Amino acid sequence: MNIIQMGKAYTGMIMGKTDYWHPDMKTNNSLNKECVAKYPVDMSAKAEYAGVFDEEQIPLVEIDGHLSHLSVTIAQYALGNYDEYLRTQNPLYRQRFLGSADWLVKNLVEFRSGQWGWINDHDKMVYNLKKPWLSALSQGQALSVLIRAYQDTQDKLYWDTGQKALKAFNIPVTEGGLLAKWQGFDYFEEYPSQIPSFVLNGFIFALWGLWEFHLITKSSEAKAYYDSGLKTLEHSLQEYQVPYLNWSRYDLYPFKVTDIASIFYHKLHIQQLRAMALLTGNERFNQQAEIWEKGSKNPVRYVLATAYKILHKLSISKQSSYVPSVKKG
Repeated sequence: MNIIQMGKAYTGMIMGKTDYWHPDMKTNNSLNKECVAKYPVDMSAKAEYAGVFDEEQIPLVEIDGHLSHLSVTIAQYALGNYDEYLRTQNPLYRQRFLGSADWLVKNLVEFRSGQWGWINDHDKMVYNLKKPWLSALSQGQALSVLIRAYQDTQDKLYWDTGQKALKAFNIPVTEGGLLAKWQGFDYFEEYPSQIPSFVLNGFIFALWGLWEFHLITKSSEAKAYYDSGLKTLEHSLQEYQVPYLNWSRYDLYPFKVTDIASIFYHKLHIQQLRAMALLTGNERFNQQAEIWEKGSKNPVRYVLATAYKILHKLSISKQSSYVPSVKKG
């Protein structure tokens, strides 16, 4: 991507423009940690998909020049329709939601022996990640879809599908799973790269799926994964603070130029942390959200953070894959 393309891509976000892929996802302030209803952040903008559908009205995404099913897009489409169904009681939204949940049931595959998930069949070269791979983001949001479908229909097939998908959270990335380690703590990877990427938003989405699945099924396995991940989030949160800017990092991957969060992801981090405060009662999440919100409202920091993000994008676009040097010891 050249500097002109980069400028066009970020101008809309600088001006506060939203679209299907970058909507405002406000915290669900009615969030109740004892029940599964509306998603922790507002997904309603995802209910009206902006792309192409297959013959069963399941979203398709263009990847590497081909239209493909992408489980995270389908899960988010489902969650958006579920939020809209709760708001309007329009049966069309429920139909779309259950159709997407059924797709997740039919397309869960055994990735490796005894390990089930939704495969991503494309490379993510920014992290030097080669296909095929699972993602804690899509796995976690699929759990959120499946447990809502079970709650709505009482069809245990949704429960059983989610139960199968849990095991990947306890399998190391080196063995094809989702589990990495950050300073000895468990971290569930959105992008399970050989050098851990530690993407913040995907990690939090994964935690929500684990929590919601436990809440309805009383799964001790899901609860254990959630508890270990929550502890990691509490200990690692400060690592995502960009010094002097009151801004967040997108990930902790050792790029030559730090991967500062784009405006969209920075705002999403704020809303995610506010939701985590509601779920856990831990005010530290609100405190960090307030720090980052001050950064987003400061015009100088806003511009500096965006410029830094563009610099990062330009630095990695100069090479087809990036393999950073890692300090030993």
